[in-house]
Amino acid sequence: MKKLIVLFTSLFLFSASPALSIYDPLSVNNNRIGVHILSPDEIESAAKLVNYNYQGSWGYVTVPIQATDRNREKWTAFMKKATELKIIPLVRIATNADGSNWLKPGNNDLIDFANFLNDIPWPVQNRYIILFNEVNRADEFGGTVSPEDYADILNNAIDIFKRRSDKFFILPSAMDNAAPNGGNFMRWDIYLKRMYDHRPEVFEKIDGWTSHAYGNPAFSASPALSGFNKVDSFKSDLKLINQYTKRKLPVFITEAGWSRQILDDRTIATFYNHALYNIWNNEQIVAVTPFLLFAGTEPFSYFSLLNKDQRPTLAYQTIETFATKGSPILEDYQTPTPTQKPEFVADEPTSPSSVVLGDSTIEERVPLGLWQKVINFIAKIFNFNHFDKTITVGDKKYHAEVVRSERDIEIGLAKYQKLEQDQAMYFDLATKRLHTFWMKNMKFDIDIIWIDGDLVVGISQGYYKAPYALINAPSPMDYVLEVNQNSGIKVGDRVKIN
Repeated sequence: MKKLIVLFTSLFLFSASPALSIYDPLSVNNNRIGVHILSPDEIESAAKLVNYNYQGSWGYVTVPIQATDRNREKWTAFMKKATELKIIPLVRIATNADGSNWLKPGNNDLIDFANFLNDIPWPVQNRYIILFNEVNRADEFGGTVSPEDYADILNNAIDIFKRRSDKFFILPSAMDNAAPNGGNFMRWDIYLKRMYDHRPEVFEKIDGWTSHAYGNPAFSASPALSGFNKVDSFKSDLKLINQYTKRKLPVFITEAGWSRQILDDRTIATFYNHALYNIWNNEQIVAVTPFLLFAGTEPFSYFSLLNKDQRPTLAYQTIETFATKGSPILEDYQTPTPTQKPEFVADEPTSPSSVVLGDSTIEERVPLGLWQKVINFIAKIFNFNHFDKTITVGDKKYHAEVVRSERDIEIGLAKYQKLEQDQAMYFDLATKRLHTFWMKNMKFDIDIIWIDGDLVVGISQGYYKAPYALINAPSPMDYVLEVNQNSGIKVGDRVKIN
């Protein structure tokens, strides 16, 4: 019997093993040509530029996603279209606008983005994520400039995304290298040094470097000029970054360009030709995505590579000629054929399962049907009763399953089809802090009872039809009880466990 248990356990662990990690994008044939777009709806138009009407392939597109734009159908369609058109997305995450500022991100933003972006079908193995934009400007970071806060956010983001998948390729925010020092701005080099002084390890954890390469001042300087605020700004970035890490980081230039407010289209086309031929051909550069494909109104229209009638400018026609054929490592979404499945494996698709979210989460791809069958099989052999504790909450009594291990906490009630009215799951979370739950893979609605010590301090509802909604604890706590919905439990009820 002991060997049988080992066999089943080994089978489960094998099926839940983590996916392959990121690869070096410069280790394969690479088409560095890309473009920045404002909406995923522009991908077909972008593909014509970056793949030169299909004479090239696997060019890049930088596209922002806001916290209010996590529409699964929309972004799944975008990723599938990217696969069809042979486009590699660079997804820059953003919060929401608050007046003239972008809101400062928090850990819940990171968790929500990581959960969402982990569940859509990326075209290539590397899932490129850019963490916000020009954070050395106050208007891009909640009205403040804080390299220490951004270093913490970047560090947390790397951990949060990588726990969900090792395929996430994390890039930091590009700096505004033309920003002055003082007031609502901080010079790029001072900002990066303060990041390093606060969290030196973050420069060892990022997967690449992000630069903006505008010809400044006034978006009009010749590409023949060199400097930290010129089109070769990445060189100044790397010179400084090389003091913080010995790794040779791949470089992504996610914004670049000149303004037609000052320069004519022919001059801009000449500038692009010079930069692509002489500067942005550096061996560390993976992608150059000029800002931007199309904008119909000022001030962005000054940078648009399509004119107001959406016809290619001379700059557009210059850029497209540099497109080549790329050969990235593609994402593999193949699943075993029915003949490869063990007979006891359920038909449910494998999907990431995580009930508790936070700094200590373990995110793995868990086949819940298999997990449930393994539990049931072993339970029948040994007559296990998981609901072996009695918990009294106010005047209500439950037979509870107590979970303490990180793996059990991660799976939670998602392994069950239903709960009996007198059954519950009790989470002993070990660490008292603000916990966040979600309903991924759940099959029924529940009440989530937040417990501080032996006192109910909050009650939230979890709906299985809203699997990605974050459910936050009202205050730091160390225990949670999950029961069927409409439990009648009240804030202030005492909790006793036998």
